[in-house]
Amino acid sequence: MRILAALLLAVAIGPASAGTVITFDDYPDLYNFEPLEIVTDGFRFTAPCMECMGVEDRNPETIDGDPLPGAYNGTASLIYNTDPLAFAATAGQSFFLERLDIGLSWYVEDADVGSIATLTLDLGSGDTSTIDVALDRSYTTVVIDQRVLGVSISGGRSFGYITLDNIAVRDLPEPESAGLAALALLGAGVATRRRRTG
Repeated sequence: MRILAALLLAVAIGPASAGTVITFDDYPDLYNFEPLEIVTDGFRFTAPCMECMGVEDRNPETIDGDPLPGAYNGTASLIYNTDPLAFAATAGQSFFLERLDIGLSWYVEDADVGSIATLTLDLGSGDTSTIDVALDRSYTTVVIDQRVLGVSISGGRSFGYITLDNIAVRDLPEPESAGLAALALLGAGVATRRRRTG
């Protein structure tokens, strides 16, 4: 029984799902800034208001000085203008966050270039960790390499948009493995009980 439980647990928790990079390239609802949440690639991104977050693939170039230039890599990205932006796995489980790209986007004034954005990492059990990053008009890759339940981002400019792209995650359990994990733990518990009473 203990061997069966161990096998079930191994199947349930390993190997974890392969790593993925959230790029927003397949997000179908470009230029819609009404949703309070954006769901893509198994993750939910939330903003505190309507018309303050969306996905688009346009280059925020200088056009007669307005809008001001911003980070752009030639593909779709999430942009937002009101703090905080938060994201987490849709099923609520923890995941390993390797890195993400973040930068200034539309309408950010020159005076705000180099301003600090703060990433607050939810580590679970009430614990948090923060990472400060100076934002520029091109993307900055922030290496995180921590298991988290979610991330909240604030700061980085007094006005205008921040852009987020290429969020690399891994070790996100497949949804169907949850039942196997529960069965394996139950089997392990029964095996331990039999061993103690036997």
